[in-house]
Amino acid sequence: MEKSRPQKKRVSIAGMHIDRASAVPIYLQIAAHLRNGILHGSLPAGTQFLGSREIARELGCSRTVVLTAWDLLYAEGYLESTPRGGVTVASVKQAQVNPVPAAFVPEAASTPIEIGPVSDRWRSLLAFEYDTNWKSEFSPGAPDVSSFPFKEWARLLRQAWQNPRNSDCLDLPPEGHPVLRSEIANFLGSVRGLVCAPGNVAVTSGTSGALDFCSRMILDPGDEVWVEEPGFVEARWTLTAAGAKLIPVPVDDKGLCVSEGIRLAPSAKLVVVTPSHQYPIGVSMGLERRLELLDWANRNDAWIIEDDYNSEFRHQDSMIASLRSLDRDGRVIYLGTFSKLVMPSLRIGYMIADERLIGAFSKGRARIDVHTSGIGQLALAEFMREGHLLRHLRRMRKVYAERRAALIDAIGTLMPDDLTVSSAATGLHLVAFFTERMRTRMSDTQAAKLLMKSGIHVQPLSQNYLGEPTRQGLVFGYGRLQTEDAHRLISKMAESLSGRTS
Repeated sequence: MEKSRPQKKRVSIAGMHIDRASAVPIYLQIAAHLRNGILHGSLPAGTQFLGSREIARELGCSRTVVLTAWDLLYAEGYLESTPRGGVTVASVKQAQVNPVPAAFVPEAASTPIEIGPVSDRWRSLLAFEYDTNWKSEFSPGAPDVSSFPFKEWARLLRQAWQNPRNSDCLDLPPEGHPVLRSEIANFLGSVRGLVCAPGNVAVTSGTSGALDFCSRMILDPGDEVWVEEPGFVEARWTLTAAGAKLIPVPVDDKGLCVSEGIRLAPSAKLVVVTPSHQYPIGVSMGLERRLELLDWANRNDAWIIEDDYNSEFRHQDSMIASLRSLDRDGRVIYLGTFSKLVMPSLRIGYMIADERLIGAFSKGRARIDVHTSGIGQLALAEFMREGHLLRHLRRMRKVYAERRAALIDAIGTLMPDDLTVSSAATGLHLVAFFTERMRTRMSDTQAAKLLMKSGIHVQPLSQNYLGEPTRQGLVFGYGRLQTEDAHRLISKMAESLSGRTS
């Protein structure tokens, strides 16, 4: 009797990581994983896969998702079908093949990205590695929009655009709608104690948009800019795109070390700081440092951009005055946003500066993107005028304070030997520094990777350094964290980092 030919073992892809919070569809993640394995030789020609139903069961997705991924790879020539309906890796030339974009392959984020013919300035911008595509409970700075009064917001949007004036439908002033500028000035006076007139206000497309315009307005390529170390990475992207030379200036428990900035770059043209709530450490800049910085800027014809990051959410001590309120020489440009108060997708923020700068900003902006979208400006102005924004802010302060307390209690109870929570009591995030015991076991980057495998996304503190990190820790957002989930998630984290399984 003729012996049956032994069947070739079929390969599973159950070990691949699927990021279900990612904006990248699952079928594209599967296709990218297989394509990457084929191009790099780990899935050689002739490799035969398990059936689509088995793979779908292992990955926890529908069979249609798997079949869609395979159809894409069939069309690209990476896979071929066998006579009995099997799926096999085709013969693919591996030399000189462009690597798969890392955005599609979460487990291979360090894979270099091939980019087209772009400028050196743009290339340097793309060189920043930073994980921002998070929709998790611990996403830093992410607000909870579930409690937002959408009914009132929808009413005001409808009311503003049912019978609009012709002027509101045409191009608005580059500095923003006059009604909204007036409401922003009133809001800052009541919430931040910052006295300004509507003429000092320009409406922007969030803080990042304002920083982009200010960088182009103030800086020439090669100009030196002080940035906080560690600091807000998104701000560094904008400054890099403007051609600035970034000078990382250390931050201690009193904020930016001004004397060190003067030593490193005495002729810097611009300083970008978060003095009321430093990101990510959370400290507030002391009065002595503030006055020292203002004095240096005035004597050296330098400018200061004050990013008042999340300072509306102060949970314990009294409000800290803004740097702008201490400025007597017009050197400070104050930036704020409604992204955390209303919703991130609104993309409306503001810039407060002397009228001469607002005038220069407006003239330049009219030649670039004209103005911030007018759709939401009138509705937001009325939302503020009717008091909805202040009521929402008061309500959310209480909610976020409770979530912060629950997170601190969970970390202190479940990981006291590994993490030490910073004392900052502002904003939507906190930093848990590594203890000496934890530092000897792993780096914060290694910890973040381990946690990601468990489905927990936490930002490593070291990611916010331009140079060699001097501290290790994890940055926890709590804006979207449900109070009752804090202990469960920190317990899961403790198990993941200790190597235990529940």
